[in-house]
Amino acid sequence: MLTRWILLAALSLPSVLLPAQALPAQVEAPVPAELPTGERWQKHFREDLLPFWNVPDAWGSPRGDFPTFRSNDGKAVDWANPPEALAKAPGWIKENFGREYVRMKSRQTYFYGVAYHLTGDPKMLELARDGATFIRTRALDPVSGSAVSYWEKGVARPEVLARTSQDLAYAQLGLAMYYYLTRDEAVLRDIKKLKRHIFTQYWNPEWKALRWVVKEDPQGEHLRQELVAQLDQVNAYMLMLTPILPKADRKAWAADLQRLAQTMVRDYHDADRHLFWGTIHDPAEKKLGSRHTDFGHTAKAYWMLERIGRLTKDQALVDLATTGARAVLKQAYLPDSGTWGSKLRPDGSVDTGKEWWIYAELDQLAGTLALTDPAQAQPLPRTAAFWFEVMVDHEGHEVWGGAGGPEMKPWRGPKIHQWKSGYHSAEHALVGYLTAQALHHQPATLYFAPKDPKAPLLPYVFEGTETRRAAQPLPGFPGRRKVEVSFTNLR
Repeated sequence: MLTRWILLAALSLPSVLLPAQALPAQVEAPVPAELPTGERWQKHFREDLLPFWNVPDAWGSPRGDFPTFRSNDGKAVDWANPPEALAKAPGWIKENFGREYVRMKSRQTYFYGVAYHLTGDPKMLELARDGATFIRTRALDPVSGSAVSYWEKGVARPEVLARTSQDLAYAQLGLAMYYYLTRDEAVLRDIKKLKRHIFTQYWNPEWKALRWVVKEDPQGEHLRQELVAQLDQVNAYMLMLTPILPKADRKAWAADLQRLAQTMVRDYHDADRHLFWGTIHDPAEKKLGSRHTDFGHTAKAYWMLERIGRLTKDQALVDLATTGARAVLKQAYLPDSGTWGSKLRPDGSVDTGKEWWIYAELDQLAGTLALTDPAQAQPLPRTAAFWFEVMVDHEGHEVWGGAGGPEMKPWRGPKIHQWKSGYHSAEHALVGYLTAQALHHQPATLYFAPKDPKAPLLPYVFEGTETRRAAQPLPGFPGRRKVEVSFTNLR
């Protein structure tokens, strides 16, 4: 296997970065024959992931009030007799028992949106609609424009300006996916109102950055400067929506994307180390091993910057992101095991343990770069094999939160909690499917639900050439059409 990869790498065409508007539709170059096909990613989504979420205990009561915690077998939690995985969960999970997080309801809404996007099943879009409706009617504050972070014993918490900008971004995620699929104008109005709240209340003109929280408190939360305060606005909703917004909004959103990109590069990027610092308010934390300084946040930042650069025709940003992305993929890849590491330890060595979301981000970044530089696909057959074989729970479905130890066995802790839902595993499958189809020179087929069957549609955060479109009535959605679109030349 290794010999084959060396030969393929030697045969690969050199990477040439052209101006964003003149990128080739597809670079003809060898990719690993063992690269999973789009069909394999579809199978993973349908058989490994979907069964965990397509059960009544996942749907909530009322439907759309998706539970933050469930058992590893997918069942609702009996808190009088919690399952072993929750009973033995670490303290950072246990301390949140009793809370219902909007960000997790939003992430599950996103999952059902991806389920419809990949399968065309109207029942999945109904669940996405249920989640979006619950968020819009229960979590959004019509007075302030903010969104609840969580409920504890039915009480919305914390107070408005003590909510983190990251939580507000993720409240948008499910709404953004639903709008991306449907172009529902009422949903967009709510998205825009929450975005306006974030960028007016949380933007600090002195920092030229978004705050973590606004309300001053003795713990100094208002002084925290966090990469994710900027990054997750891009990741959760802005990049997905900006290209498809009405023209009146598109220019302003693109300008905000550029502002956030400038902030991340200026304040958080270490070009020499090819990493992003997770926090910068405490200079002592600018060190390896600090909070959020890992391959996941770095890979996601480079991925978002590369996409912003292409969207805004900023070639310098594309170049910076591409150079850094190649470097972090090289750092993170462990050739002996054919897997990704999670971060650099304080001594500079690679932590070989796996975290599900970091692993997914690295796969997504490699797949994206491979669209124009196929040599970047070389690790993907082996990294995907580990994901399918070890990270997937083959009995209870979905994926484990991580893996580690000498034998690299999965961590069998809770598969769903206040930070883990179906978001990362679903996006991983979607991006895996799209990039695999492109690299195997096959069309990628996606399903949408606009009222106008001729509405301009895009393949997620990518561009592509539309080669086929078919529309039919969409059961359960009067006035909307089930639109099936095939894309090639993904870029």
